[in-house]
Amino acid sequence: MRFIGNIFKVIIGFVMMVAVVLIGIFIYASVSRALSALPVPSSGNSGSGGSTAATGNETVMFTVKPGETPNQIADNLQNAGVINSSFIFMLNYKTSGGNKSLKAGRFQLQKGMDPATVISTLSTSPAEIGVKFTVIEGTRLEQIAEKLSSEGIISSSTFLSMTTTAAGAAAFNDDFIASSGKPAGKGLEGVLFPDTYEIKQGGGDNSEAVVKIMLQTMEQKITPAMRQSIAASGRSVYDVLTVASIVQREGVLKEELPTIASVYWNRLNKNMILNADPTIQYAIGKFPEWWPVLSLDDLKIDSPFNSYTTGGLPPNPICAPGLDAINAAISPAQTDYLYFVAKNDGSNTHAFARTYEEHQRNLVTYGNR
Repeated sequence: MRFIGNIFKVIIGFVMMVAVVLIGIFIYASVSRALSALPVPSSGNSGSGGSTAATGNETVMFTVKPGETPNQIADNLQNAGVINSSFIFMLNYKTSGGNKSLKAGRFQLQKGMDPATVISTLSTSPAEIGVKFTVIEGTRLEQIAEKLSSEGIISSSTFLSMTTTAAGAAAFNDDFIASSGKPAGKGLEGVLFPDTYEIKQGGGDNSEAVVKIMLQTMEQKITPAMRQSIAASGRSVYDVLTVASIVQREGVLKEELPTIASVYWNRLNKNMILNADPTIQYAIGKFPEWWPVLSLDDLKIDSPFNSYTTGGLPPNPICAPGLDAINAAISPAQTDYLYFVAKNDGSNTHAFARTYEEHQRNLVTYGNR
């Protein structure tokens, strides 16, 4: 009987142990689900891990320092907003065997990531992980620098030194740049293609890699056939990119871009000044308003970018044009329009006119006067 009793006790103990494990798993799953539903902390505090949290959709360049323990890394991840709970992270880490070595280095993470995904990422050498970034159509070099710097991808000052100065831009001269018609004294405004990219991160600043991949992409996007069309029109690639940059800032709808481009080419062909607001915005824009609303006094500023007082094209493109705007500048609609004005009715469309009198009527009709 004593033997049977002992067996019974063993069975009871085993059942209780299983029950405890099951309850622990249930509690873990419940807590994990509850924490994942909580809002991610919005603090940009990088903690001792040295990460930099971006605002918005929230790329976080997170640094793991040599010698940091998993617990320290977990706390830093929580402080940076990458994870909701360092406790849940450590549970994941320990239940995965705790045998994954978290690497030192810089990692591109996102806020609110799943702990298992974070562990997998931090267990991979940073040199093997690509860094993703997006440059939006219609942004100027300062905006690109501002955005990518906030994401921890580049040094703003280094990037701007490479792209806005003649000396910096000269380092990227190649056959495409040499044949584009870009003056030697100009930077790289308008010749870096806006897109989503992935690069292999270096040990420090990634400015050179960013400039190279954006420039190479522009060279690929402007195909040999497109270059032949540009040459046949008697224009340079740089002139086309300059018009495309203005079109990019003026237009919203893809289908309107060729018509907007036609207005500018028509005006240039008639030796008319462009009267393009974005060129003045480019001249006077500064942080944080890179494209300010213009006043009547702004239209009188003394600047080569003032297309209300200076004939021809502005000295350089004013932003990074996308492919639709570039195509519109290469192949504009066949029109005799010389004017256009925003309709201001929520449609993002414009009213086009052939004569100044017709344009004046449009200004009154659409509340621009």
